Amino acid sequence: MTPSRTRDVVLTYRYLRGAMIALLLMLLLSVGYQWWWETDHSCWLGSISAYYYTPARSVFVGSLCALGVSLIAYKGHSPEEDVLLNFSGLMAFVVAMVPTVPDARCGPNAYTQTPVEIAAAVRNNIWSLVVVAVSAAVVAAWLKRGATTRDPSELPTARSVVITVVCGAVLLGELTLFLLLRDRFIALSHGIAAGTMVAAVIAVMVLSALRAEERHQSVASHQGATYKRIYIAIAVALAVALVVTVLTALTWSGLDHLVLISEAIIIVLFCTYWGVQTKELWDLRDGTEARPVRSVAE
Repeated sequence: MTPSRTRDVVLTYRYLRGAMIALLLMLLLSVGYQWWWETDHSCWLGSISAYYYTPARSVFVGSLCALGVSLIAYKGHSPEEDVLLNFSGLMAFVVAMVPTVPDARCGPNAYTQTPVEIAAAVRNNIWSLVVVAVSAAVVAAWLKRGATTRDPSELPTARSVVITVVCGAVLLGELTLFLLLRDRFIALSHGIAAGTMVAAVIAVMVLSALRAEERHQSVASHQGATYKRIYIAIAVALAVALVVTVLTALTWSGLDHLVLISEAIIIVLFCTYWGVQTKELWDLRDGTEARPVRSVAE
């Protein structure tokens, strides 16, 4: 690859990373705006997802779908990371397309929908997602035929196989619910998709932390250790926030706004991790960030 093409690819990578942070910040700002201007500072809904039924709906759906595209388009720095990022991207689409239960604590919702209308929207959107996802998987498999014989780094590892099986089981479960138990899918899939999406991101953070020192072998060794500690700390904090969110949603219904606060913390933590890793990869001058996309660009 020529230097100009390498530069174009790396810049595209960097812009893609920055766009993900911008999308999540836009979501937080939209929810904050809705609270500040539309409810007279007097009421928060119980979760970020509940703002689907407010004027923040377009930003909620649009930012999550764009985030899903970005996560899928972004190639991970290992086969395991790539599987997890693709899985998180698909789950982001499900979170956007299958709404949570309406929250009436702040009065009538601006965009009230009947169960029949919600079911029709979910059926339309998820069928579209399933057809495109399956088609994309077939095309990707066709494009990759024989690639592993040319590039050993593309060979699946035992860990990537295990991760693929786990992620595939979640997707199969969601698809089974959609095909056979539509009502249960509408009731459960939003929460399942949101929880597993965050869990996959936590796994990406841990994998990145485990490889941090390896990435910094050609520079000061303490940098890799520093990034490793940062990523592990963020992953632990994110895991705690996820557990609190799930337990509150399932059992502690009386604790108003705890889910909303935990979700906001999760978004901030992801943006923090993504920003720190962007700086790490930006500072590496040995082509670490360009390496995974060379085979795609050539």
